[in-house]
Amino acid sequence: MKSQKTLWILSAIFILATFIYIGIQHLKINRLSEINQLQQVELSVLNDSVMVYRNKAGESTYKLISVEIDRRNLKESLDKAGFEIRKLKEKDIAWRKVNSALKLQLYATGSGQTSITDTFKINTIDTVYFQKVSNWTNNYLSLFDTEIINRKLNFDYQYQTGISIIQEQKRKETVVSVFLTDPNAKITTANSISVQNKKKWFEKPWLWGLAGLGTGILISK
Repeated sequence: MKSQKTLWILSAIFILATFIYIGIQHLKINRLSEINQLQQVELSVLNDSVMVYRNKAGESTYKLISVEIDRRNLKESLDKAGFEIRKLKEKDIAWRKVNSALKLQLYATGSGQTSITDTFKINTIDTVYFQKVSNWTNNYLSLFDTEIINRKLNFDYQYQTGISIIQEQKRKETVVSVFLTDPNAKITTANSISVQNKKKWFEKPWLWGLAGLGTGILISK
């Protein structure tokens, strides 16, 4: 009898130790997964994660590499991506409800031409005063290599601005907030479509409601 009791005690100790070991390993795996997720976020910020595809017509399609994270890593991931929680709160964004956050840089270059009227003034000693066009920039739009040829102003331009896109869930709707770094830039038209996976029959709320009602009836009897 004593030996049987000892066997039960040893078995209980073995089972308890096994559960403790499994729990510790599970915590280590979760922690490693969190570290890997944060490293992926950091790499996606440091490296260019935009892939460009060009079709036969010369049109370009830009695809972004997305990094998925656990909800508990949201705050640290936002910090690594350059989103300040304080600024998100100032923009009335509940960062805990953020589904996805993305930062882009819009960059465009090209050339242009416009007509001008040259003005020359000659005084008594034949000195010529002329118009000179200097390079100009407001840190977003830049005009450079400007020159006047045949009463035409020729110039090259460059434009760039940062774009932040934040998606958050609010009850029955998904709100996508877009912010431009350039205060003079405006978004004129936009649309967003969210596609949700169809819930399986056992995930529908009415089924769980009926199950809860039935359980309550059985318990009350």
